[in-house]
Amino acid sequence: MDRQRLADIYEQYAGAVTRAAWHYTGSLHTAQDCAEEAFLRLMKQEDMEDEHILPWLIRTAVNIAKDILKSHEYSRTVPLDELSDAVTDDELTLAERAAMRAMLSLDERYRLPLYLHLAQGCTILETARIIGKSMNTTASLIRRGKKLLRKACEKEGL
Repeated sequence: MDRQRLADIYEQYAGAVTRAAWHYTGSLHTAQDCAEEAFLRLMKQEDMEDEHILPWLIRTAVNIAKDILKSHEYSRTVPLDELSDAVTDDELTLAERAAMRAMLSLDERYRLPLYLHLAQGCTILETARIIGKSMNTTASLIRRGKKLLRKACEKEGL
């Protein structure tokens, strides 16, 4: 893949891929690492159709995140810089922070489908393809996730 095309793809999809990994990991720095690794792997791909790039990047970043979260090294560390970032982050309003906490309080099996469907605007079929589940299972996960998210938002006072 040539550099200019990769740069254009990165500019277009970097935020979406990072957010998808963040919904899985709950850590911005780890999510950024996962997204960067996914783009590095994209460089090695020969020819990929444009409509397959975003789903491929999201699936790859989520798989990388799974591998990182399963690793022994990751489970034994506590990132202190993330704790200080959360306290000093002035860009987020209180409502946005509460919404983030509500989303992160959900079980991991609901977070990614909800993010893809609600935030990215993917259809249920597209979401199902990205997460590797059937359409009916994906629809159930989204429906249950919405109910749980409503309850979590109520707890957060939203």
